[in-house]
Amino acid sequence: MEADSPIILIKIGGSTLGSEDTSFGDVAALQRQGARPVIVHGGGPAITSWMAKLGLRAEFVRGLRVTDGPSLEVATAVLAGLINKSLVSELRSAGVNAVGVSGADGGLLRGRITDPELGFVAGELKADASLIERLADAGYVPVVSPIAASVDDPGQLLNVNADSAAGALAVALGARSLVFLTDVDGILNADGRLIRRVPLATGDELLHSGVVKGGMMPKLEACILAAKAGVLAGIINGTQAGALPSWLEGSLPGTAVV
Repeated sequence: MEADSPIILIKIGGSTLGSEDTSFGDVAALQRQGARPVIVHGGGPAITSWMAKLGLRAEFVRGLRVTDGPSLEVATAVLAGLINKSLVSELRSAGVNAVGVSGADGGLLRGRITDPELGFVAGELKADASLIERLADAGYVPVVSPIAASVDDPGQLLNVNADSAAGALAVALGARSLVFLTDVDGILNADGRLIRRVPLATGDELLHSGVVKGGMMPKLEACILAAKAGVLAGIINGTQAGALPSWLEGSLPGTAVV
């Protein structure tokens, strides 16, 4: 794979994992067309499900998961283990030469606890994309689970919001595009209508307007971060067949931050 081939960073959310879409085939097609796809995945519903099986209660603050010690163990096992390897297997069955890594591998994602209310969650996230670049240049499609290493306490793992991880990696990689695959059409206004375009100059205003809530907030934050670095960032409905290439070609509506 040519090192100057465009990097397309795709964030697959927990809400779309296992949906009957064509995302895996779409990733294979992008690679055949000469792009270097990179995938970051979430897995919130699966984490919550496993926590319930273990008698643990999931808590959220401002759309972000509160992660105490037991929750961190579950998140690491589910994200870096079960979901990551399941995705790798499914991608490979679709003809994608995928390889799974966590953000703790190779110093890929590092952060520190900046909000004690959230527990073991990485803030001030820093990304070193060298490992991903080498894998992509060698023809692999990296599949990244959002687990980071602490910069303050070597050996301590931290949970990372997958949307934040995707934004940081898109910037570090100099990606051409950052695409969030969700189970809705994009950001909706107060009347429930799709906001197709968010100018970068008004992104922060929208973020604090009260219109964007819950899990959509970190997605918009990541899009703003990426757009400031020159990355085309968008939020689309990934449950539709052919959603990824259609949005990249401009034929599928979604929310673009430009």
